[in-house]
Amino acid sequence: MPRPVYAVSHDGRLAVTLNFARLHRTSPGYGYAGLPDHWAEENCPDKDGIYWMDLTTGEERLIISLAQIVRIRPNPTMQGVEHWFNHLLFNSDDSRFLFLHRWRRPDGGWFTRMFTADPDGSNIYCVSDHEMVSHFDWRDERRILAWARRHEVGDRYFLFTDRADEREIIGEGVLTTDGHCSYSPDRHWILTDTYPDQEDMRSLLLYRPADGRRVDIGRFFSPSKLKGEIRCDLHPRWSRDGRKVCFDSAHEDSRQMYVVDVGKVISRP
Repeated sequence: MPRPVYAVSHDGRLAVTLNFARLHRTSPGYGYAGLPDHWAEENCPDKDGIYWMDLTTGEERLIISLAQIVRIRPNPTMQGVEHWFNHLLFNSDDSRFLFLHRWRRPDGGWFTRMFTADPDGSNIYCVSDHEMVSHFDWRDERRILAWARRHEVGDRYFLFTDRADEREIIGEGVLTTDGHCSYSPDRHWILTDTYPDQEDMRSLLLYRPADGRRVDIGRFFSPSKLKGEIRCDLHPRWSRDGRKVCFDSAHEDSRQMYVVDVGKVISRP
């Protein structure tokens, strides 16, 4: 393959990807160190951005440039700062993919916008541009669960609808912090985690949107010495049958992978 892969379509034929050298420089821990970046001196190059790639032939082409994205609904904080893309993900039928556009504000924080597009880069749609979007997952081919900000209500889990000005809050008063969220294969449950609290503990939990039921699987100590690029987020993920959950943790003094059987929990009415 001509470049590293970021996200693969469900049929395994296509991929979308980005400049991992730029990603490493702007978001250490997410990209690859040591790769050349031919556009490092440009804040928003017109020849770099998101690439489409055929995984059978290796054919590739630039489909969305950084220069192109900054022209969509621009705001003053975009001027004179470096821009980058991150977090690409196909929807359930591979008809759309999602990506984040980021830059640093003058105060040093990130400004993040969430977009969707067709696999060829056409029909770009801005899903959210209220300063902050963090982790997300596709609910189905049109709806997106994301921890994001809306100026009128603050930071929440929202269920956005692609190419429509529609959203609803998920887990109000129950899911109160950012986490690495994902839907169970049957889409009945949301699996997520938390960042360390004041006691350096991370929580792993399940949430059922249909009735608001929350199940805390466990709390795990997160050594404070593991920060920045060497941090160990739980990053929970489902087994293909939806009966088990795998997560990373360093609560036993080394970075390990753990598996929890949640079959009985999710089977209860």
